[in-house]
Amino acid sequence: MLRTRLALAFTLAVALAVPAVAKAPERPRHNVIIFVADGLRYVSVTPKTAPTLWRVMHQGVNFTNSHSMYPTITTVNASAIATGHYIGDTGNFGNTLYSGFPSAESGNAPIGLMENDVMLGEMNDRFGGNYLNEESLLAAARRQGFATAVMGKVGPTAIQDITQRDGTGGIVIDDGFGKPKGIPVARDILDGIKAAGLDATAPASNAPNGVQQKYMMAVATQVV
Repeated sequence: MLRTRLALAFTLAVALAVPAVAKAPERPRHNVIIFVADGLRYVSVTPKTAPTLWRVMHQGVNFTNSHSMYPTITTVNASAIATGHYIGDTGNFGNTLYSGFPSAESGNAPIGLMENDVMLGEMNDRFGGNYLNEESLLAAARRQGFATAVMGKVGPTAIQDITQRDGTGGIVIDDGFGKPKGIPVARDILDGIKAAGLDATAPASNAPNGVQQKYMMAVATQVV
């Protein structure tokens, strides 16, 4: 079976997509990786300071005039990256939102933190299965025959594929992976992680960034 991968990334988020078609395509299909580095200044990527990322930037498509929707507010920017829509369309105006309903995850308060997989699920349940009310890039990719995956930090990772939360379609792996409140993944991914000798639980978010990045990179390159 011929496979091609589409990849989307957030922070250390990598989204990989594979067209599941047995018939050979008329022209070559290529892997696509979209990498978003949270807080990385554009001018910091140079041949001296980040040679590998520099090569990726200049051998691929380089977004030279990209801007955050709202500086430092993670889920606001995540919603725009996920859907291509301004926040007036998605309604994701902040990391903490007034939901208008008593949230169990928030102790029955009507205000919830969006950097929380359970809270995002509650928002979906409240607002028709997709609280952003717009199709995501990864959902659109699946409609075109791609299998998708996104990896990174809790909150913006799930937002990239907000309608995929049961592990049966796209792969979603974040800091909550393998934990009680995490998003499930398919059995073959779990088996692959075990076969690679990796932990079935993502490192705690209070671990040094290098530990988390090494784990996510290993899962991306050895399993996904």
